[in-house]
Amino acid sequence: MGFAACVKVLIAMMGTREKTMNRKALLTGFTVIALGIIVAGGGLIYLQQTASGTDTLGTPSIPNILGPSGPYILAVPFPDVNDSYPVYRTVPPDTSAEEIRRIGNLFGVSGDVKGPQTSNGEAKIVDDSKGSAERFYYYTNSGAFRYSIPEKEYPNTPDRQPNLPSDEEARVIAATYLKERGLLPEDVHFEEVRIGCSYESSTLTSHTVYTLTKQVSFIKEIQGLQVYHAGVGVTIVENGEVVSAGSTLRKFDPKPVRDVKIVTPEQAYQRLSSGDVVIQPLSEDYDKIVVTNISLGYWMETKTEPQKYIVPVYVFSGLAVWDGKSEEIVRYVSAIDPSEVQDLT
Repeated sequence: MGFAACVKVLIAMMGTREKTMNRKALLTGFTVIALGIIVAGGGLIYLQQTASGTDTLGTPSIPNILGPSGPYILAVPFPDVNDSYPVYRTVPPDTSAEEIRRIGNLFGVSGDVKGPQTSNGEAKIVDDSKGSAERFYYYTNSGAFRYSIPEKEYPNTPDRQPNLPSDEEARVIAATYLKERGLLPEDVHFEEVRIGCSYESSTLTSHTVYTLTKQVSFIKEIQGLQVYHAGVGVTIVENGEVVSAGSTLRKFDPKPVRDVKIVTPEQAYQRLSSGDVVIQPLSEDYDKIVVTNISLGYWMETKTEPQKYIVPVYVFSGLAVWDGKSEEIVRYVSAIDPSEVQDLT
């Protein structure tokens, strides 16, 4: 019996994919994580979990403060940070049908624009003119977009290992593909190549694993700080064919609104220990979570949500341990208090 498993990365995909898929986490707050669900046989089923944490009345988007998730052990010194950092104002996306068709045409997708849906701001173009259906999605709340050939991005059960490019070849293919379409700005940099879909089959005497797709991700920095929860990504299949690409990065005014005071790393760690985090998992039975890295970055909202300001966030990464097992995890903590940005509305 065999099964296929795919991870549908939100081109953050980015990043900013949150580094791990927590074994028990159902994410709330303001995030969207789309997971490929393991299924037997030829088809794949995908579950998209969505939640909102944005005040649509125009209040600056601040990470939500939610429930407990310890215990944490600090195994790294606190980083040196400035007392304050810039806050940036986003630029409202062009939501016209003409703009949606223009970006879709970059991927060779043409047709009528359907939507956007009022629930998530998703508009789409479906192009069935080339055999394999191509789809282009545009999110009017953020300007994020995604091109996909679904039947190739999420392949059925294989009978052999596909001829995939090496990781370095995949990086070059993805970068070239994006540059040719003007979708790889100078401030967006290569992050990594990772497995997208894989297939496993086991019998009493053998175990077979096929890698079906590779995903290449790119990240953005603002004044030397990484943007989290958003990025650029490409999916590559056999013979180097690109079968999906897109971006969840938002446009923003490069001139800061102003600097805002941030909490100290020590204060952020206290919030982490008490469960005051941006992305809140359900109750966990970890024996301990060892924090091995602390950094500061900028947070971009889920592509389906509006966002008026881009604000700093602390990033805690480490190792969760339970029953002799372990997995990497990442937690995000707001770097500012809501009172610091109330006057920005």
